[in-house]
Amino acid sequence: MFQNKKIKLDIHTLKVISNSSKTIIVKIAGMVAGLLISVFLAQTLGPEGIGIINFANGVGIILLLFSMFGFQNVIIKFVAIAKKRLDNKSVITTLKTSLFFNGLLSILIAVIGVIALPFILDMWPDRQNLHIPLMIVFVMIVPQTISRVYGFTLNGYGKIWQANLVNQALSLILVGIGFIIYWNLEIKFTPTSVLLLYAISRTLMVMIVILIWRQTFKSKIKGGFNFKPMFKMAKPMLLVSGTSIIASKADVIMIGILGTFDEVGIYSIAAQLAMMTSLFLVVINSAIKPKLASLFANNSIDELRNMVQRVTKILIFLALLFVIFFIVMGQWILGFWGTEFQEAYWILVILSIGQFFNISTGCSGTLLIMCGFEKSHGYISVVEVILNILLNLIFIINFGALGAAYATASTVIFSNITKVILAKRKTGILTLPRNLKLSEYFN
Repeated sequence: MFQNKKIKLDIHTLKVISNSSKTIIVKIAGMVAGLLISVFLAQTLGPEGIGIINFANGVGIILLLFSMFGFQNVIIKFVAIAKKRLDNKSVITTLKTSLFFNGLLSILIAVIGVIALPFILDMWPDRQNLHIPLMIVFVMIVPQTISRVYGFTLNGYGKIWQANLVNQALSLILVGIGFIIYWNLEIKFTPTSVLLLYAISRTLMVMIVILIWRQTFKSKIKGGFNFKPMFKMAKPMLLVSGTSIIASKADVIMIGILGTFDEVGIYSIAAQLAMMTSLFLVVINSAIKPKLASLFANNSIDELRNMVQRVTKILIFLALLFVIFFIVMGQWILGFWGTEFQEAYWILVILSIGQFFNISTGCSGTLLIMCGFEKSHGYISVVEVILNILLNLIFIINFGALGAAYATASTVIFSNITKVILAKRKTGILTLPRNLKLSEYFN
């Protein structure tokens, strides 16, 4: 039984956990929807079909990072500080600036992608079946970018679960509803028809998130533009967010290039399950970002340290439970996707161990970013992505999809240990609890 008497939570930690509770519900709903969707697609389309879909979505995520241009954490930080100062004009200025810049950038990327795609595929003749799926992905960039801008603004404004609903769960829930409609209308399920449904859901998501924002922010004040300060911070943030996303998707993309889409499908299911381990870290980071920025800005270092270490204690325990669960039950769980997916057991175990290190090191990366050391974080991220790509290249050629798991887990472990050390040096805050006893969690 969890012992509240032994783990005393300060007001800031309680606030983070309180903000996280609704977010966890949203994330779990999105996670369940995503798992159900992947099970259905795996059984309907097989490893190759789901491999094409996940490869195309992986390309889309990488394109999305360029359209956001590192503005994710910039938006959160600027809005969080403006809200604490009751400066509504700065809040709306941040939103307006990002919508203008990122919106135009997403249109530019989409146009260039549509024009360049035929020439790219001419150099890749055995992948012509990717033409229409990737065309859909390019078009999806625009609505995805707009909804993300609003989502990160909601996050900075303290509406954590609403932000996660927009950025994480809502699209999958809408896709799940779309599958039911497809089934009733007897529309054939193919990689193209499924990706088209993703595009429709993300367009609907834009309208929903605008409605959520208008219900949240009722001030009629008109903002201006604050491009230079935001862009200045965003440039190193592009390095941070870009390298981390590329590192997280390099395995799937490189398996698709060096291997087969069957391997992509099998590997991506194991990766999706392993990422369940990081669910609580993602949620906590979303809730803790505004707190980190405001406490560090007010020089409340002791309060910040206590909050971070207490949250990390909880994360370590949860991460350990997930790893044990996948080691014991992984083979059985993979069977839900089909017998051919059970060969991904060791991929799942290796990736979940990597995610254990990701979670148990706490919010060290987020701490660096929100405390103004995004450049230092960026340097780590550059090394991480280079190492990840090199290891994936070597290991995938020699070991296939299992090699990608070794490469990804190794780089995750390396980068997170490095972030803990750097966060301690730069901020004076060790994210790891000094004295961790499992007896704190049990009677």
